[in-house]
Amino acid sequence: MDMSGPEQLEGMHVAAFTRANDEPDTIFHAQRIPDSLMDMGAQTAVTALYQTALPVGGAVLDLMAGALSHYPKEAQFQRVIGLGVAKAALEANPVLSERVVQDLNDEPTLPFEDDSFDAVTLCDGLAYLTQPLAVLMEIVRVLKPGAPLILTFSDQFHAAKAVAIWQALEPADRVRLVSVLMSRTGLAELDTGEVVPPEDLTAWRDTVHAVIGRKPRT
Repeated sequence: MDMSGPEQLEGMHVAAFTRANDEPDTIFHAQRIPDSLMDMGAQTAVTALYQTALPVGGAVLDLMAGALSHYPKEAQFQRVIGLGVAKAALEANPVLSERVVQDLNDEPTLPFEDDSFDAVTLCDGLAYLTQPLAVLMEIVRVLKPGAPLILTFSDQFHAAKAVAIWQALEPADRVRLVSVLMSRTGLAELDTGEVVPPEDLTAWRDTVHAVIGRKPRT
């Protein structure tokens, strides 16, 4: 697979994973407030999902992490590693025990051993990956057999940095795209869902979409 530029995947437009702004992500995000684009209601929904899906007591990796990981406050883990492009955001994240600054579009190889993690979380990140299959294959490599990738996203994103196919699709089709990519990398037992904001909560407007897949045990 050519790692020098955006991936070109069978059945998808050759420019599917190109972006309008090719400025290095480390520079782009360093110039912005290290916070989530999700509103508070959506963030709470992600935390509720993590409450049920994250293996307490294990080693977890928050990929493309920022200042917030949305992990439940009461959850205890052996290790919580955050990998992201913005050093200041990672340093501001209170739940991380270890921090790695890395641009996955520049270097998709994860600096971790095989079968290292009991779970990987990726919140509002896939929209920005120019080599999503390469990154997902690395996620599969570092997950322990049977461990989950918990991938979540809202309908909000940085238009300058989101890849072309993400911007062209409707939310339901983005879920299908994520499912296709995860299936192509060998993740199994895919489970999809969404949480729609209640009509009586005006502070919560962002629908949260989730796809969970597990590394096969054999």
